[in-house]
Amino acid sequence: MELAKPIHDVKGRVLLGAGHRIHPKYIEKLKNLNIKYMIIEDAISQGITLDEMVDMPTWIDAIQCVQLAYETVKNKQTLPFREIQKIAIKLISEVRNRKVVMLAPSTAAAAEVQEHAHCVNVTLIALQMGRFLRYNELQLKDLAFGCLVHDIGKVISETNEVHPLKGFNLIRNVREVNLVCAHIAYQHHEWINGEGHPRKIAGSAILEFAQVCAIANEFEHLISKERISAYTAIEMLMTKAEKVYSHKVIDALFKSVPSYLPGMWVELNTGKEAIVTKIETHIHRPFVRIIESGEEISLEDNSTLIITKELSSVE
Repeated sequence: MELAKPIHDVKGRVLLGAGHRIHPKYIEKLKNLNIKYMIIEDAISQGITLDEMVDMPTWIDAIQCVQLAYETVKNKQTLPFREIQKIAIKLISEVRNRKVVMLAPSTAAAAEVQEHAHCVNVTLIALQMGRFLRYNELQLKDLAFGCLVHDIGKVISETNEVHPLKGFNLIRNVREVNLVCAHIAYQHHEWINGEGHPRKIAGSAILEFAQVCAIANEFEHLISKERISAYTAIEMLMTKAEKVYSHKVIDALFKSVPSYLPGMWVELNTGKEAIVTKIETHIHRPFVRIIESGEEISLEDNSTLIITKELSSVE
């Protein structure tokens, strides 16, 4: 096995470059550094490009930016809005330049920055949805900014009943930031049926941006902390239509976030094992390579073939 992508530390430095053979000694050292995931290539996965993978230095920069925002607020200083705006633009570019975005789980980050990594992943998921919803550039910037700091109120209080209000007040006091960004933080725990927090508003009183952030927030939690497959997570969120989320927002998630990513081992309804190789036009019907024969098949062109089980996550 060889590394398909370089391994970076929390400061963005390359610990091990792509192409290195995986030696047991490396694995032990990486474990000691709290590195939990690596992207590998072996004989079976050969040729899978992983062009969908988010640029890791950009991901790490974004995590550090969110961390800076938290530390600044903790020190009772003004939110570093210019730095957040710059990172928002970089993440928009990440999404724009890829058909879909393959995320590193937030739990892949060091323990002390996992909460910040979560905010970055929520932003990347929300931006994919925003692209599907045809948001313009200004709307995407506001969505990205709001998602990056949607949990900033947790610096003051961890509870769902309090931290949205605290976050709202922190963001709205920065006059250079659109008030919409503050409302994303304020409303991301509200439910469409009025049973959410903190104000129990309902229906059209909830901003669509806040709903996009909310569903991206729950989806990221399911796939990272709960280690639930994207396909199952999407199915679970669909059951919350018109209770927690609007049909429009759930549809945007379904049509913008893929169920299976390149590198995943899966089982087909024929009983054969396969590896997902690429996503072309249909994000839920990728190309797969049959392990036994090496044959590559488009599930979109073979309607009788379906994925019945995910055998492993991306490695």
